[in-house]
Amino acid sequence: MSSRADLLRGLPHRRAFSLAWPAIVASITVPLVGLVDTAMLGHFSDATHLGAVAIGGTVVSAVGWLLNFLRSGTTSLVGRALGGGRTSEAAVHLQRSVLLALALGGAIVVVQWVVVPLLMGVLAPAGEVREFASSYVLIRLLAAPATLLTLVANGWFVGSGDTRRPLAIVATVNVLNIVLDVTFVAGFGWGSQGAAIASAIAEWVGVLVAAALWWRFAPDPVRAAVRRWKGKGLRSGWGRVLSLNGWLFGRTAILYVVLTFVTAYAGRIGEDVLAATSVLMQFMLLASYAQDGYAHAAEAMAAREIGRRDLREFHRANLAAALPAVSIGAVFTLLYLVARDPLIAIMTDLPDVAAAASEYFPWVIALPLFSSLAYLFDGVFLGSGHTRAMMVTMLLCAVAVFFPVLAAGVLWVGDDRGHDLWRAFLLFNVARGVFLGIAYWRTTVRGGWLEHEEPVAA
Repeated sequence: MSSRADLLRGLPHRRAFSLAWPAIVASITVPLVGLVDTAMLGHFSDATHLGAVAIGGTVVSAVGWLLNFLRSGTTSLVGRALGGGRTSEAAVHLQRSVLLALALGGAIVVVQWVVVPLLMGVLAPAGEVREFASSYVLIRLLAAPATLLTLVANGWFVGSGDTRRPLAIVATVNVLNIVLDVTFVAGFGWGSQGAAIASAIAEWVGVLVAAALWWRFAPDPVRAAVRRWKGKGLRSGWGRVLSLNGWLFGRTAILYVVLTFVTAYAGRIGEDVLAATSVLMQFMLLASYAQDGYAHAAEAMAAREIGRRDLREFHRANLAAALPAVSIGAVFTLLYLVARDPLIAIMTDLPDVAAAASEYFPWVIALPLFSSLAYLFDGVFLGSGHTRAMMVTMLLCAVAVFFPVLAAGVLWVGDDRGHDLWRAFLLFNVARGVFLGIAYWRTTVRGGWLEHEEPVAA
């Protein structure tokens, strides 16, 4: 009993908060680039360009989602190396991530000229919308190397326990994007192409800011190690990197499939349900971005303590992040409960869409609270490097919970299909937290948290 009380005494809440609040602010501002593009075009262009950005933005967002493992993987590897005092190893991990980002970014720039027209042939109707959407994506993806390198830089910062520098980077990108959007769209009348050019320039400036901040704040031994682009570690340690990132990619791909399926299935129900689902998804994403702050804090603290091989502080750090993470979820659930109608009115004034959104809003009310552990455990497993468990549990949640619950609702419950969809989505998120919680308990019992901590050659 006393040992359990000692474990809970003096939890590192202050450190968790210092890591979480910049991450919360940065995460909430992530959607601003697309929102600014949409707002400028909505006021200073026409529906054709607006529709083109909506379609093109979906493709660009998918690329960012699926390749976000560069940020998470870098955080995990660098954080554990720095936590264990292995500076040279951390530098090699950064070098590998930079090379991987350059390779993937360069590949995207090359293959997009073939892939994007094929995608637009499926996603966009023939005519000007398809033409403008293709142009928007092709311009935006010219900044893919910059976007991916910025993910790596942010991964380094979070892994080293610094979430303020990523906030500075995203603030720079967003402010510059707003200024350029106003100039190119409202001033020059360039429409969707102007919005794409503004975003691409902002991303390239963002990576320059990230590089400058890294060079300014990285310790001298790290800068010296990074300048040495040679060594056995850089040549031979790719298996560990690719394995960790491969599991992360698979996990994110499954999540993206589920989210895409939710939207596609809603479209099959009806246009109003589709529009309402798009509105409700924004509320879900807003809460998730806020909850990501403590997930980032858990990620950074877990990586450091695993690197130090200090399991007691590892569990204490997770507890310190868990309490406010669940509290944030509860706050959003309460907010959505008491302010449903005003919030829907902010998003849409179309009567049928608003009615459909109000009908399904109770599911959105429950999501923040009941999803909070899923986001928290994501951070813990990312930081500790146990990404295979994330992939396995995500697959299990999709094939054993989401799709079966949806099918059961359609076949036997006899409820409205929109309710069937949102019920399945809510239980999918609940299952993510439950299954990762079981994986956390099993890993603790068998003493497996340190199994990935063999130092690599540097």
